[in-house]
Amino acid sequence: MEQFWKSVIVALCVVLAVGQAFAREQLSADLPVLLLADEINYDKELGTVVARGKVEIVQGSRTLLADAVSYNQKTDTVSASGNVVLHEPTGEVVFAEFVELSDQLKNGVIKRIRVLLEDESRFAANSAVRKDGNKTRMRRAVYSPCKLCKEDHDAPPLWQLKAERVEHDQVAREIRYRDVYLEMWGYPVAYSPYLSHPDPTVNRKAGFLTPSFGTGGDAGAFIRLPYFIPIGDDKDITVDPIITKEEGLVLSGEYRHQIRNAEVRLRGSIAEAERKEGDANNPTEKGDRVRGHFELESSYHIDETWQASLNLERASDRSYLRKFDFFKLNRNTLRSNANVEGFRQRNYIAANAYWFQDLRTDDRAEQPIVAPVLDFNHIGEADGFGGRWQLDANLRTLFRGKGTDSQRVSVKPTYQIGRTWNLGLVTTATMSAQMDVYRIENVTGSGNDAASRGRAFPQAAIEARYPLVRHSSNLKQIVEPVAMLIGAPNGSNPRVIPDEESTVFELDDTNLLSLDRFAGLDRVDSGSRAVYGVKVGMYGERVGDITAFIGQSYRFHTDRELRSSKLLEEDFSDYVGRIDVKPNEYVDLLYRFKFSESDFSGRSSAVGFSVGPDAMRVSGNYFFVDEGTAASNADRREELQIDLSSRINQFWSASIGTHRDLTGDGGSLLHSLRASYLDECFGFNITAQRSFTRDADIKPESRILFQFIFKHLGQVQSSAG
Repeated sequence: MEQFWKSVIVALCVVLAVGQAFAREQLSADLPVLLLADEINYDKELGTVVARGKVEIVQGSRTLLADAVSYNQKTDTVSASGNVVLHEPTGEVVFAEFVELSDQLKNGVIKRIRVLLEDESRFAANSAVRKDGNKTRMRRAVYSPCKLCKEDHDAPPLWQLKAERVEHDQVAREIRYRDVYLEMWGYPVAYSPYLSHPDPTVNRKAGFLTPSFGTGGDAGAFIRLPYFIPIGDDKDITVDPIITKEEGLVLSGEYRHQIRNAEVRLRGSIAEAERKEGDANNPTEKGDRVRGHFELESSYHIDETWQASLNLERASDRSYLRKFDFFKLNRNTLRSNANVEGFRQRNYIAANAYWFQDLRTDDRAEQPIVAPVLDFNHIGEADGFGGRWQLDANLRTLFRGKGTDSQRVSVKPTYQIGRTWNLGLVTTATMSAQMDVYRIENVTGSGNDAASRGRAFPQAAIEARYPLVRHSSNLKQIVEPVAMLIGAPNGSNPRVIPDEESTVFELDDTNLLSLDRFAGLDRVDSGSRAVYGVKVGMYGERVGDITAFIGQSYRFHTDRELRSSKLLEEDFSDYVGRIDVKPNEYVDLLYRFKFSESDFSGRSSAVGFSVGPDAMRVSGNYFFVDEGTAASNADRREELQIDLSSRINQFWSASIGTHRDLTGDGGSLLHSLRASYLDECFGFNITAQRSFTRDADIKPESRILFQFIFKHLGQVQSSAG
């Protein structure tokens, strides 16, 4: 609707320019106007210029067509009548039966005006009056972005707005509506006595944003009324009160500030709400408490080399963000980070600090503060043999209120050289030496003991690949055996060194061929081993893309310091691999597996799949990990998530899905059902959900979400359960 007003104002300006051109003997070079007509008459005594018959006025990229155009110099009146059409360079087209303006465009009337916008939206009004040079008033106006029915052009569009009066105030830069009806299929469904919004010249203005409302969830029925307040060209505030039935008022908001080289965004909420602690089976009532959360996102571009950021996430308690799930921050852990980093040529340096808040339901060890963490990485130029030197250095300080504190300095120089031989063999040789120094305090928990420990861990490896390629008419086949021999000493992981970074470990196809399969530096992949496997692939029009890999490693000597951790194999590792099948656009299958080396029984599996055309498509994920195979979780896990979706026709689509825990004590985690409609001007979504999550503050719940999307107007959404 805003685009209409832009078109109308531009149209009036063009007509004025034409009238000024008629009053001059010579056209201005700054505002050239071309006038074409079957007949042009100039009456010097009356001071009028009249053009009749196929009048065409061209000014730049704009074109005005009419049956007649006249200009009266004495009354300062310009008018156009009969099939008036204005073509805008942006694509809009303005139609009118009659246009008359006077007093240097300050006053005038337009009759039977219609506008076709660039996106095929339409606007029409019986009449428009221009007054005092800054207000345009229109009566009985209709707007709709919907296409008309091809079979019946007289049928009403899917939805349209009808207003008894519309006023555009150019000084206030605001458009105001009186007696507005929203009609759908020709029937009124909503009414407002007054509605206003900024005109197209305004980028930001204070006012209410799209509200949302609904019922269901742990907070009960709610209504959300965000209000936007611009403070200046570079900052603004959104006040977002949420009124809930069960917990009263939740006051939330957001502050944004954009500077030339920096950006800051603050978000948060606060509420006085009921709080429970403990687990789902034995919650402890704490009564009403002040609860809330806080978020900060900021970044600063210092110069071409350096940039900095600060990101904070905190909640008053572990269940607040799940209970009030308006803020899309439902995670197990909140992480805060301060960072400064620089890039220059082949060098990288960074300083970090980390804070954590654990929101998981079971008891966990106290989360540490990690600060500072300093990293330096350098990659050298290629030498005369084609090899490169690399240097990695790290300083980490970690401390807790209760528990073990540690400081670590680590330096790791690496040299790597590769070669492709004439027979097609590809080899890569790598040599490295990781040197660490630790200072560990409160080792046994007594609070007064400390230890220092140093470690030197040299490692050498050579990798060989021999790709074999076979071509046929429509098929390319690749078989690539790969082997790696790694030499390193045993006994490089003393128990006095705490493992703060490598507790999450799972051997799979992504890290089998890595020199160090641990994520951090506290644990090293000690000992000598051989790694071997084979990659295969087929590519062609008939088979699509099919790739697979399977591999295994063998440790020459048992590492006693890692034997009890189950992190590394004692001799032969399990078989790991993947199969990726994409024969056509209707099938996409990825299967990743780990089989026991002794009896080939399944140790872990992950399947992702998507099968079928858009008319009926099945997709999902299956995940299985046997007991004790993951260092982060010793329990057996098995989950299935599956969705069935269908694009019924051009406008309608639907889906149904479930997420289940397949272990013995598991069950359903989430069920969902969704139907959607979307055309060029209107969208509708309905989603039904049943969540089975249970915690001290959280109970299993049902919820139905509704969303109505009106093009150019925004959306109205609600939920009911």
